[in-house]
Amino acid sequence: MKQVKFLLLPLFALVISFGVKAQDINAVVEQFNKGNDAFKAENYQKAIADLEAAYTAAIAITDEDAAETVEGIKTNCKNMIPFSYSAVAGLFASEGKYDESVEYFNKSLTAAEKYGNTEITRENVTDKINAVYSVQANNYAKDGEFAKAVESIAKTGDNDAIDKINKYIAVAYLKEAQTAQKAKDYKTAVEKSKQATEYNSESESAYLILGVCYSQLKQYKNAVDALEKCIALKESAQAYYYLAAAYQQSGNNAKACQNYKKVNDPKLSANAQAQMKVVCK
Repeated sequence: MKQVKFLLLPLFALVISFGVKAQDINAVVEQFNKGNDAFKAENYQKAIADLEAAYTAAIAITDEDAAETVEGIKTNCKNMIPFSYSAVAGLFASEGKYDESVEYFNKSLTAAEKYGNTEITRENVTDKINAVYSVQANNYAKDGEFAKAVESIAKTGDNDAIDKINKYIAVAYLKEAQTAQKAKDYKTAVEKSKQATEYNSESESAYLILGVCYSQLKQYKNAVDALEKCIALKESAQAYYYLAAAYQQSGNNAKACQNYKKVNDPKLSANAQAQMKVVCK
């Protein structure tokens, strides 16, 4: 974590010269030292409470003899308080407490703006918050909580990150579709491949499975639509073969013939040639 340099003044050394106001400034110095000790111990929640109390008390001191010490306390607090909020936010993020992390990053920005701290800016806080949302979204996606993943990543407004999560989800649904297809559970395969295309409209593999399984369910019009989309994204002998078969089953021999002719895969060409004798007349 980035370390911030602070101007630590010899606070106690100045107290003895304050006369009747020494008790007030001593209390402020003691309060600051509690916060400083908590800060050095990385107990940032306590540091925040003590340093904010020290700052509030310091600005109430009007004794000119204490001016140098008061200014030193104020300067240190202005730097340390925003940093402490940011440090707490980082700890929350590492513990998977993402909402709390975002809350404290926002508090760090509020504190920075309040105290005039230029180390913490809206830009770098936004970057950190977006990073938190990205990690949260990735974890949701890995756990199969896709709706929550999408909700989290959408908060970043980062189109590349959103696209990455959507493609991850699409692949997860595609794998489920492939498993269902192998088990000849074509209805489930259709459902899962459709979900895959909802998250990635450029998944030719999802459209291929969708088309093949629609054909198995004898929904040939749907099969044709899906396979046409598959071929528009990426041409393949397999897609042409199943598209031709779907056209053939739906009674469109001309389209079937046209697509069988495009099958150039050795594994499929024999069957394609056999079907061409039926439909290409």
